[in-house]
Amino acid sequence: MKTIKEIRLEHRAPKSNVRQIMEEQGVTILALAERTKLSDRLIKRARTEQIKKCTLETLGIIASGLGVKTKDLFTE
Repeated sequence: MKTIKEIRLEHRAPKSNVRQIMEEQGVTILALAERTKLSDRLIKRARTEQIKKCTLETLGIIASGLGVKTKDLFTE
């Protein structure tokens, strides 16, 4: 039986598309934070590999603020 550590190593973290979507739409971190009522810290996290630490609820709010589907925010 595999350990949790071994399983985690096999599965790559999702790649964030948030930065790209924001750039395409010309949306700044502060503008998205205002739209979504989320902290700029959460927006910054979602723009990096740290997206894996965001809750599904947070990702849904960001997606709504950008007018995209939640699944569009990352690539597996």
